[in-house]
Amino acid sequence: MLTVLMATFNGVSTLPKVLEAYCRLIAPPTGWRMIIADNGSTDGTRLLIEHYASRLPLQYVFEPRRGKNVALNSALGLALDGVGGDGLFVFTDDDATPEPDWLQQLAEAARRQTDYAIFAGVIVADWGMPVPAWIKRLVPLGLTFGITPPDVAEGPVFPGLVWGANMAIRRQLFDNGLRFDESIGPAAGAYAMGSETQLTRRLGDAGHQAWFCRGARVAHFIRPNQMTPGWVLERARRFGRGKYRQECPGRFPEWFGVPRWMFSRYVIELFSLVSARVRRDSDGIFLHRWELAYLRGYVHEAWRGSPPPSTGKILITSYSGELGGMELRMAQEAQFLRAGGFDGVLGIRPFPRSDIWANDLRERRLPVVRFAPPPVLEQWRWRRLNKVRALLGSVRVLRRFRADLVHVAFCWNTYGATALWLAGRCGLPTVISVHNTFPLCEFGRWHHPLLQEAFAAVRGIYGATESALQHFLALYRPYLRQDIRLAVIPNCVDTARFRPSFELRAATRLHWGVPLDAMVIGAVARLSPQKRPEALLALLCTLREDFPTLHLVLAGTGPLEDEVRKLAIALGVAPFVIFTGYQDHIEKIMPALDVHLLLSRREGFGIATIEAMACGVPAVATAVPGNTDVLSGSEGGVLVPLDDDHEVARVVAGLLADPDRRASMGVQGRAEAIRRFSTVRVQALVQEFYDGLL
Repeated sequence: MLTVLMATFNGVSTLPKVLEAYCRLIAPPTGWRMIIADNGSTDGTRLLIEHYASRLPLQYVFEPRRGKNVALNSALGLALDGVGGDGLFVFTDDDATPEPDWLQQLAEAARRQTDYAIFAGVIVADWGMPVPAWIKRLVPLGLTFGITPPDVAEGPVFPGLVWGANMAIRRQLFDNGLRFDESIGPAAGAYAMGSETQLTRRLGDAGHQAWFCRGARVAHFIRPNQMTPGWVLERARRFGRGKYRQECPGRFPEWFGVPRWMFSRYVIELFSLVSARVRRDSDGIFLHRWELAYLRGYVHEAWRGSPPPSTGKILITSYSGELGGMELRMAQEAQFLRAGGFDGVLGIRPFPRSDIWANDLRERRLPVVRFAPPPVLEQWRWRRLNKVRALLGSVRVLRRFRADLVHVAFCWNTYGATALWLAGRCGLPTVISVHNTFPLCEFGRWHHPLLQEAFAAVRGIYGATESALQHFLALYRPYLRQDIRLAVIPNCVDTARFRPSFELRAATRLHWGVPLDAMVIGAVARLSPQKRPEALLALLCTLREDFPTLHLVLAGTGPLEDEVRKLAIALGVAPFVIFTGYQDHIEKIMPALDVHLLLSRREGFGIATIEAMACGVPAVATAVPGNTDVLSGSEGGVLVPLDDDHEVARVVAGLLADPDRRASMGVQGRAEAIRRFSTVRVQALVQEFYDGLL
């Protein structure tokens, strides 16, 4: 079922035309209902709505607290008070008139685009008077009046371009706790713009994608009083306030909480305004006044605006030496937390290319800070000196972050323990995530008191796999509290990005120079001893006797790359091995494979395995902890022995010789990836884990 949600305040002047249009709507196959939240109207809005109740599937809720987002959250409470489901929540305004097939178009888009969670439609202007020429010439119509650009095509769209008069979001996200930020959006008095885009960008940050549906159209009424210079300039100021609320701090050097470049920009605009006045350039005067209004709004919100509501500030950190799966998961967790109302901040140690990664995260509006305490527990040498340095410097740095909770990600036995100990020294509660299985080790007299201090504040631990969690508990159980929260939260895969695609398969093989009918096996993995790339070359040699068109793709870099290239030449298979190097877009490579292989000696989780499953590619992995957690009992993959090359070759040959089995495994694997490892499921597990810990 589709549920239309609308907030209104003193809507007598616009609602009759809008509700008459709703009476002419063609019902979608699944049916629909409408909930109007009256935001404290003082005119005849309630009587008007009651008049239409007999003609529409209409429910009414009165919300006296002023604020559009407050009213929408009240409507959401009523909409969610019942049996859940896979419905669509459609949001609109009390001055937006829909076309008769509006809901049909949105319902069909949601039915077809199953991997998309957000949907937008066309918003055209319904001008209340002839449009002044200066508005068409000078005013950004989309930003000012909420009108969609005419050149937006049907297809994927940036979530920030999904606007409130015509947007739809899958109900499941609201079942998981999603709500509007009540501190922004239309309210009594001055306010910050961006209530809907703040919500949709949060969803985009969490990995949810948006689809633009050109067939779903509404007409947004533009009142005559909204076509005056004063109203438009106030809109620019509100846009500036909202822009600040959506910015990520730290992207640019700042003075007093404002990017430094804005001060010089303000001076330039001010002098330009004076120059335009001297020249009597009316267009220039308006444009510079608009820019100044925007800048004033931004600075006002930075200095005087109310802070956004937050369930708490969580610092996510680790003892990291390179950009890998754990680090990417940390960033993903920060996105999930921010989508759930927490303030997630990444504290990273410098490592090769970490500055590039940090800038990329800031571009995605994820706050990043430098946190690199000296290794008190990770390294034996200089441990006493490092302890003094940590107490004198790192404690102060950690307190300056003003975190309410610290999340420490462990990738090896003590790697992360110093951050945990420092949080305990600062009196901060902590949680731990475990991303690898590691052997037991002995702790001496130096470690025991520090570990007792470190683990005293730990409130919860989760493992990326059950194996990782149990290995960690076997090592650290003597230091843990009895009431500690334990969970398993797997890594996830974006099933909208990673999906079967014949087009990508053909294009990627063409790029490689591999025939479409050739057999291709591959591994997305670092070229390191842990991943055993030499075993993949040996497998290629064995299988090419029966499959002469077989190629091997190695997607990744690492310390063994030169050695592996030389080995391929020595074995005579170099023409059939494709070294792609490091790849940012694995989703373009994976569909080109017939089988994906992960023949690791050990594995924390094996993200590439679930990416292969999401792309409908059968996965083969060694039966070691991490891999077994993913593929044990799976219909989309096969586990093989670590030390039996003959059995590995037999299993892979069987898959290559049986296209029907590969196709069946691909379908089953994608279904499993969606059910067990989708971003929606893992985000819900993350937010459930943190619930009540702050």
